[in-house]
Amino acid sequence: MHIVQLANFVTPTSGGQRFALESLAAQYVDQGNKCTLITPGASKTLRGDGRRNYVSLRGIRVPFSGGYRAIIRKKALQSALKELRPDIVELSDKTTLSWVPQWCHEAGIPCVLFSHERASDVVSERFPKWLPVSPIFRRWATKIDKHIDVIVCASQYSADEYLRVKERVRIIPLGVDHSVFRHYEANNILGASPTVLFAGRLSYEKRPHVALLAARELNLRGVEAKFVIAGDGPMRKKLESMAHGLDVTFLGRVNDRQELAMLMSSSTVAISPSPLETFGLSILEILACGTPVVVANSGAGMEIVDSGCGEVAEPTGSAMADAIEKVLSQHTPTIRRHCLSRASHYSWSASAASMVWLYESLLSQHDQLAA
Repeated sequence: MHIVQLANFVTPTSGGQRFALESLAAQYVDQGNKCTLITPGASKTLRGDGRRNYVSLRGIRVPFSGGYRAIIRKKALQSALKELRPDIVELSDKTTLSWVPQWCHEAGIPCVLFSHERASDVVSERFPKWLPVSPIFRRWATKIDKHIDVIVCASQYSADEYLRVKERVRIIPLGVDHSVFRHYEANNILGASPTVLFAGRLSYEKRPHVALLAARELNLRGVEAKFVIAGDGPMRKKLESMAHGLDVTFLGRVNDRQELAMLMSSSTVAISPSPLETFGLSILEILACGTPVVVANSGAGMEIVDSGCGEVAEPTGSAMADAIEKVLSQHTPTIRRHCLSRASHYSWSASAASMVWLYESLLSQHDQLAA
């Protein structure tokens, strides 16, 4: 089976979405399939070994996006799809590429939308309230609803966006690479003091400022805790100013995944205050390192974290501080075992196997209709 993954707003250095696409693709190939990823670039390029391939089509730069591009030339993309002859198209853009499901339907190719984020969250977080973008998103959603075969979501929080077409929604959680994200024994790279880790992009939707509000609250309570911020982004300078007088270390972006895993493993507790997570890949990776996580009481993080491996709290400084104090008071070896056990239920091989089973079912249905 030839699976073609199609995404806009993805670069070679993108975060969670790119990593999810790459991890699934590697498993697709390991499980005997062929996979091609189409993304926008500065020019058209093609590389790969015939089993795992990459196609870059010329895309325009998206203003104020931090370097993202988007494929807008329909004919170029249609030609590329015709040349690739996919059995399944896995679409990871429900906005600018919302026309693709109709084209696939007319071409007799099953098309599955992998919904990485909720449109309502995108509108509320990234656009000013006076800008009339909601009607545009609704038109895109109507196109998707009319022609898509199946919508895959990684969590119930993500799936709740599609109650209008819930019969076509499948929940397939993402995975974690347990060979990298695991507990590293005798790992004390952060010192002996209790350490609170924030790992993620320093942009508003991730709520990194809440971590610093919690740090200040704990400081006022006389609770000893060192905060470590691993990540970079547009809020960094503001956050560094907020951290004045607090025991906070900014590491910048940690590109080496094993180094990141050791950092996660060495932390006493992690904080993920974003209320908009549609899965929480970094949350799962932290749990796989044996470290408990405090997550927001909204979003998909609370679907991963249970009472044995972290806490759920309102994304405010005081509430997060309360939750961090509670985790710090618990028995570390016991909670570490709970974290490892919880993460053991997730793997990329299982995620890909569920996707492949879904694709094979869709192909069988299409064959029956064509007969």
